[in-house]
Amino acid sequence: MLDLLATPPNPTGASTPFWDACDRGELLFPKCGRCGHLFFYPRRHCPLCGDPGLGWQRMSGRGTVFSHSHVHVAFQGGAWDSQLPYTVVLVDLAEGPRMLSRLIGDDAAAVRNGDAVSVVFPRIGERRYPFFERAAAG
Repeated sequence: MLDLLATPPNPTGASTPFWDACDRGELLFPKCGRCGHLFFYPRRHCPLCGDPGLGWQRMSGRGTVFSHSHVHVAFQGGAWDSQLPYTVVLVDLAEGPRMLSRLIGDDAAAVRNGDAVSVVFPRIGERRYPFFERAAAG
């Protein structure tokens, strides 16, 4: 199911705090110190105002599925064959930002837009990844 990824992340100066937090089981997003914009993916400047003065905010990890796609055909010359099928999701987090990730769990194929999800951090190789699972109903 979840074995080594074909291309593991290569953290940069801008994304290292994000990946270090994932390894601790935390979801941290950059937040602009000037305008307060909270965003994903990590980068060196605020995408709203351009300011380089960024901090980090811990996210709840709760959200809803905005959109999803079930992937049945591998790319990269078959390096992802062992991952098939898998589900990609765009998640609207409770705090506002939208995040692209992967949905895991036995019920991933039954996902619908609007479903509640929560972040989980499975270890794959040397790193933990911010994937999502459907939240329990009720």
